[in-house]
Amino acid sequence: MILSTLLIFILLIGVLVFVHELGHFMTARWTGMRADVFAVGMGPRMMGWNPRTGFSFGSLPPDLELEGDTDYRLCWLPIGGYVKIVGMVDESLDTEQLQQAPQPWEFRSKKNWQKALVLSGGVIMNLLLAIGIFAGLMTFVGEEEHLTTSVAYVEPGSVMSRSGLRAGDKIMAVNDVAVDAWEPMMQAVLAGSSNATLALDVESDQRVPRRIQVASGTLMQAMAEQKGLGLFPTGMRVTLDAVDALRPAGKAGLKAGDVVLAIDTMPIRVASQMQQYIRSHSGDTITMHVERDGTTMARPVIVGKDGLISVAIGQIFDAPVRLKTYDPLTATSEAVGQVGSTVAMIGSSFAAVFTGKLGVRQSFGGPIRIAEMAAKSSELGLEPFLRFMALISISLAVMNILPLPGLDGGHLVFVGIEAIMRREIPTNIKIKVQQIGIYMLLALMAFVFYLDLTR
Repeated sequence: MILSTLLIFILLIGVLVFVHELGHFMTARWTGMRADVFAVGMGPRMMGWNPRTGFSFGSLPPDLELEGDTDYRLCWLPIGGYVKIVGMVDESLDTEQLQQAPQPWEFRSKKNWQKALVLSGGVIMNLLLAIGIFAGLMTFVGEEEHLTTSVAYVEPGSVMSRSGLRAGDKIMAVNDVAVDAWEPMMQAVLAGSSNATLALDVESDQRVPRRIQVASGTLMQAMAEQKGLGLFPTGMRVTLDAVDALRPAGKAGLKAGDVVLAIDTMPIRVASQMQQYIRSHSGDTITMHVERDGTTMARPVIVGKDGLISVAIGQIFDAPVRLKTYDPLTATSEAVGQVGSTVAMIGSSFAAVFTGKLGVRQSFGGPIRIAEMAAKSSELGLEPFLRFMALISISLAVMNILPLPGLDGGHLVFVGIEAIMRREIPTNIKIKVQQIGIYMLLALMAFVFYLDLTR
């Protein structure tokens, strides 16, 4: 399990880093800059290829002159990557070339717009990757839309419950835009979280219309804390994916594949509802009403003292479905909109953290958290994994464009200052700022590792 999670994480990060660094490399070449190294991974060179020495393992000879060629390499640490552009003060802090007169192929000899393009190339490529994934899925796979906006269950204490939404309500419109299927309705809710308030027009089960206002801050906090919105549609059914034959559920005769209809007198709509009910009846005998092969049956189950009956719970969405497909042009337009909404949501989350509306622990995750989420998405299939890759690619783009030393955004700040001053910032100042940036990034990496380990 750990090995598979690690391999999936390496695959995910490897693709995203390669795409990011490819953006820097392509724009550098396009603007006439030389790049000595294109590396995936960090640390010592494991293996690579260049036109001078061909394919080789280990480090290159220290006196090797590439003279405009690039060494394409894999490094031992499978996190990160870099493109070493000649004449640029980067994380390597190599200033040997900067002691010489600037050459036409060096970063420092180029115009400010060319420098800015190269520095932005990685971010641009990460956003283009996300657009490509979203557009490709819309074109070749399509999107399943479940034709219901009726609410079967609202989790007690959730953001939607506190806003006044109730089981039996039907959501008719989000921010005055009519909705008729669950997935686009939820997308509209998430997209609307960047507004000050979210307006939901609903009808009760007695067809009484009313408007619900939801503060965007509470939505963002719920998502950052991974609590979800607590909103579940009609057509959701709870299944038993696995049953331990030697524990309470198995002894009571429950089997994998059973559909849970009710426990005691309470209808079961979603997995969290079932879990909460069982935990609140530890040591008690409950009656589980299940459906098996078209037959309904009741099974008394003695809940363990630990509040468990030893089953794996799943959910199926049993509502009418339509498959919505797009032509490539429309898919690309929709994908650009999705990426824009995600960027806005991430930006709003950053702002909420800095203003104290969101907690740091809930908002930030490091490699361990990403690896866990990547593994879970891959278990659901290729499509969910690709969607997760697109979201992480967007997050990587937003993170890198922040105006902090050591990040692409920090380098862009230097270029902007030089454009205003009409002269280059002294190298020793750039080195000092880069050193500070490296220490800040190392501290941030240690901090997110700490959050992952203690979460």
